[in-house]
Amino acid sequence: MNRSILDASLDLFLEDGFDAMSIESVAERAGVGKTTIYRRWQSKEELVVATIDSLYEGMDVPDTGDVRADLTSVVKHMHGLIQNTKAGQALPRMAGEVARGTPLGHAYMKNVMAPRLGAAGDALQRAKDRGDLQEDLDVQIAVASIIGPMMFLVLTGRIVNFGDNLAERLVDQAIDGMKRAD
Repeated sequence: MNRSILDASLDLFLEDGFDAMSIESVAERAGVGKTTIYRRWQSKEELVVATIDSLYEGMDVPDTGDVRADLTSVVKHMHGLIQNTKAGQALPRMAGEVARGTPLGHAYMKNVMAPRLGAAGDALQRAKDRGDLQEDLDVQIAVASIIGPMMFLVLTGRIVNFGDNLAERLVDQAIDGMKRAD
């Protein structure tokens, strides 16, 4: 039953957006009563965050001792979700909520994005602690420099132009920088 509610919530969120959807419309589409939904989720925000969170399977960050391989694995996972799942379809709508600072945007950041960004940061921190990266590396900026371009490509609709090796390219550029090789 929960899956039918989450599926209905996702479809309505993608079709109509957060403001236009309602608990009533979710209940109708899922074939359940409103009280069934309210027993599990106290608000539309909680339901939508749970819906989006359910799309993101667990992301195990490997610790192989090779920061490039570990980060590439994380970014490939995220790229696959963005390209091939409804989670990717929801991302532009959620980005707007985050940018506007809505309660839904805050909940999405806290419950969905922060753990995944934290996982990438953990991989970088382990590499920094091993001495593989600069001692003064700002881990948060490093994560943003890898994930930010992918989000930009999603929001501009250009991610489809970058092929299957986007993860490798983003990680390589972040690790190697933009310096000219001598």
